This record gives sequence, C-alpha cells and structure tokens, in this order.
Amino acid sequence: MNSFETRRPVIVGVDRSEASHWAVRWASDEAAGRGRPLHLLHAQEWPTGGPEAETDHRLAIGLRAAGDALLDTARLLATERHPKLEITPRLVEGRPVRVLREAADEAAQLVLGIRRLTEPHSALPIGSKGASLVGHLSCPIALVPEPPDDISGPGPVVVGVDGSEASRAAIGFAFEDASLVGADVLAVEVRRPAEATQPDLVEESLVDLSESLAGWQEKYPDIRVRREVLTGSPAPMLAAVATRARCLVIGSRGLGGFRGLLFGSTGRALVHRCTVPLVIVPNGNQA
Repeated sequence: MNSFETRRPVIVGVDRSEASHWAVRWASDEAAGRGRPLHLLHAQEWPTGGPEAETDHRLAIGLRAAGDALLDTARLLATERHPKLEITPRLVEGRPVRVLREAADEAAQLVLGIRRLTEPHSALPIGSKGASLVGHLSCPIALVPEPPDDISGPGPVVVGVDGSEASRAAIGFAFEDASLVGADVLAVEVRRPAEATQPDLVEESLVDLSESLAGWQEKYPDIRVRREVLTGSPAPMLAAVATRARCLVIGSRGLGGFRGLLFGSTGRALVHRCTVPLVIVPNGNQA
C-alpha cells in the first residue's frame, strides 16, 4: 500500500442534526484507530444556484459563518475524544450528494449520521437522493444512528456473508474494525425460507462460512470468531442479530442472499431497522 492510500482520510458529513454528532464520534474513533486523518465536511447549497445580488452576498457571509460554526463544534467534539488526531474542516459549496460523492473518491471511509424513524421509509439524512451514494462509492460508507441507551461496551462486529466478492471485502473490513477495539466477529449467513427444507442446510452453510473466513482468522488470531446461520428475510434477520453489535458490515453488491439488499424496499428496511452503525463495503475494497 502506497503512502497516498495510507493517508486517505475518514470523511464525515457534518450538518445541524443530532445524528451528525454521533457520526462525528464514529468517524473520529475510526480515524484514530486506523491512523488516518479526519476530514469534517459540510456542504452548503444555494436554492437558486448561488448569490447574485448584494443582499445575497451578505446572506452568503452569514451562511458561511454558520457553516464554520458547525465545523468548529464538530472539531471540538472530535478533539475531545482524540486530542492528537489530525483534523481538517472543509466547507464546500454545492449539492450535498454531489459533494459527498466527489469527496468519497479520496476517502478511506465516508460517514453519515442517520435518524431513527418510526415509519418504514428511507432514513438517509440527505433524502431519497442519498440512495445514489449507496452502492456507487469507491470506499466504505458508514450510516450511524443514535445508539440505544442500554448499550455499554463494544459488542461484536457482525458481518453478513454470502460467498460473493462483496461479502469478502466486508469480512476484511469487519476483522480490521474488530481488531481496533478488541471486539469479537460474528459472521452470519442468512438463507431464504424456501431453502429451509434442504437437507444439511446448516452444516453446508457453516462450511461456507468457514471457507469465507479462512485466512482472516490466521491474519487476526487474537479475534474470537463466531458463526451463525439464520433462515428468513435478510434485512430483518441481520438487523435483529446486530441489535447489540458494535456495527453491522455488509457488501454492497452481493451475488447471493443479499442481492439487491441496498436497493428498494429491502435496503430501506435494513437502514430503518438497524440500531447500530451500518457499514456498506464496496466490492474490491481493501481493509
């Protein structure tokens, strides 16, 4: 890995929401643990394309000052957690989706806060257009909700496994993340209900899991690894097993049980149901 790759920052989107604060916490922990710089990114969008009149220029000054204040608050939050962390605030004009997409090209990880909602629709903080980010980034994206009140200490890193290239990338991310905090890894394969009648389903799935995990266990011998085979719909099953996890890690383009997981109603259900950070790792990502 060259010096450019090792210096890729963790980038976190900063806005006025409470969810943004939790995203900054996650991002600063990830940056510090992985020895990477942290970039705090706030995108400002003009409704009509940009300031034109003198009054617009005065308004622009006020908006930029408000954006700088948000970044200052985020910087203080990250510094309190990791005083020696290299932090760069970035105020960028443009549509949030475009700004985040372009920033992801240079990131080791992109982090966004999400709201926990009571209705089963998209919880992405940048609205329905945010779906265009998932599955189309060159780096992992972490969607971070406000954590439940009753969680204490690092739970396991849960990773969805389906034998695809994308899930192999997710496994690598999960092992590295677990090593940063001394957590266990829980590898989960979800089989569809229609497969439940197949003989030796669990045994075959456990063999598949062992083959997928081989090599990573040798690379991280101190990490305790557990395996679990579940039957049901992938999104609710994964969300349920990850209820007390440090995070849930999945690949973005699975070819097996997670095909299309992050596109359409199943993906929206997972984002809505997941009460812990959801990390989506693209195919080809190197942890």
